[in-house]
Amino acid sequence: MIDEDNLRSIEKLHAMRAEGILSDEEFEDAKRKILNGQPSRARTTAPTAKLVHEPADTDYLAWASLPLRRYAQFTGRSGRKEFWLFLLAVNLVAAALAIVWTADTNFIGYTGTIGNMAFAILIIGFLAILVPYLAVQVRRFHDQDRSGWFALLNLIPYIGPVIVLVMMTLPGTEGENQYGSDPAEL
Repeated sequence: MIDEDNLRSIEKLHAMRAEGILSDEEFEDAKRKILNGQPSRARTTAPTAKLVHEPADTDYLAWASLPLRRYAQFTGRSGRKEFWLFLLAVNLVAAALAIVWTADTNFIGYTGTIGNMAFAILIIGFLAILVPYLAVQVRRFHDQDRSGWFALLNLIPYIGPVIVLVMMTLPGTEGENQYGSDPAEL
C-alpha cells in the first residue's frame, strides 16, 4: 500500500509532467524511485521562479523601474540592461534635484524653501533607493556566477565603487548557472 506522502509526490510528478517540466522517462524514473522507497535526488541549482515579469525590450522606463518592483529580492539574476537603466534613471532624478537645490541657493549660501525641499527629497530618495540598488548589484553578480558578497567591494574607499562599476559592465554567464536561469532567455 502507498502512503499519503508518496501519493502526494506522485501527484506532483503528474502535474510536472503535464506542465512539460518532466519528460515521460524522467517521470517514470522518479515514480519508480518513490515507489521503491529511494530518496529523491537533491536539487543542485536554485529555483528559477520569477517574481516579477520582465518588460518589453523597448520599454526603457519599465526596465529602469524593475529594480524598484523587485525591491529587496537578492536572489536570481539581473541583466546589464536592468542595472544600467536603473542607474541612469536614479542619476537623472538626483541631478534634477541637485540643480533645483543649487539654483535656489543665493551667493551667501542661504537656501530657500524649494531648495531645502529638493535637498530633503534627495536625501530621503537616496536612503529609499539604497536597498534596491544593492539588490540589483547582487543579482548582477549572480548573473556573472559570482557571489553577491562581492557587493561589499563598495566599502573600499575610493576604488571599491569603481571596481564594482567595472564589474557591472561584464557580461553574465550564458545559460543557467547556480543562481538561476539566464535573464536574457526569460
